[in-house]
Amino acid sequence: MAKKLLISTLGTSPAVVTEALDLLKEEGVTVNGVVLLSTADADVRDAIALLSEHLPSHDGISRVETIVIESCGDVVDAAGAVSFMQEACRVLKQYRDDYQLYVSIAGGRKVMSALLALAVQFYGASRLFHVWVPPWLENEGDIDRFRLYRGHPEKLNQLFHPSLEVEESDRPRLVDLPFVSLFPLLPQLLLGLRGEQADKTTQLLLATNQLIDSHGRPTQLGDMVRQVLEDVESLPPPRSVSPLIDVKDHHYKEQAKAEADKLCNRFTFVVEATSIPWREGESQVKSEPPDSLRVYFRTRQGFCLALRLRTTAATPGQLEAARKDIERYVRSR
Repeated sequence: MAKKLLISTLGTSPAVVTEALDLLKEEGVTVNGVVLLSTADADVRDAIALLSEHLPSHDGISRVETIVIESCGDVVDAAGAVSFMQEACRVLKQYRDDYQLYVSIAGGRKVMSALLALAVQFYGASRLFHVWVPPWLENEGDIDRFRLYRGHPEKLNQLFHPSLEVEESDRPRLVDLPFVSLFPLLPQLLLGLRGEQADKTTQLLLATNQLIDSHGRPTQLGDMVRQVLEDVESLPPPRSVSPLIDVKDHHYKEQAKAEADKLCNRFTFVVEATSIPWREGESQVKSEPPDSLRVYFRTRQGFCLALRLRTTAATPGQLEAARKDIERYVRSR
């Protein structure tokens, strides 16, 4: 039986994630992992911290991946939209072959929800939905309310898991949203977005959605979509074996191993992570052809980490795409 993954936008209401899990479970869908997509707002970080503690202990979900777009507290410009869209598409592509994907757009800002829904149009999912909650319960779900009871686990559980044994009008519910996956059309879509000759149906689709003009040239919006899709499509394929992690003995060995684990879990094209000597300088990611990267960065714990990552890259283009993807991750830390 295929594993199931919940992918959810997240704002300042952490309960929207646990409510989705409870409602899916009520339908007989047991989720094996959770991926949270959020921005860098301080209140959102508190919501992430609470969920990271709660989901493994209460819901038995050990795989909780958080993807924070550090460049913005909100998506307020094209650069932020591209960053968020790239991460959303990357996650959907990364997990689509091994998981049934349940995508919730109930959390976070409206633009985040819209971008994740658009990513689903391109890469598909088993299900796309919103979580509706009655107004009184929506007020109960804000992060400020959770902070009041941080030392009271029973009350926190009540906030995370409101009863479903109430009147229909007084309980949360899933609202399924229709979508059409364009994944089979991606090669033709990219041709059209590059200004090359795609088939007539694709050209009409792009023109109708104002991604190309009447002369077949990409619009500004079309260029943005092309950039996202090209970056995601050029990534190396996922590995077919478990990653190998080799961290040498030093003062921060356990912390370094944990960071290497995060990198391998986040980037499924990483086959092997090996510690190497630290080199002074800014955090950076360097290519080491034909298939490896050298990564240097300072962790949140304050120590310096240097790793050589062997990837599944088979071409210079794939290696460069992997370098850029990991560089975005390093810069966000």
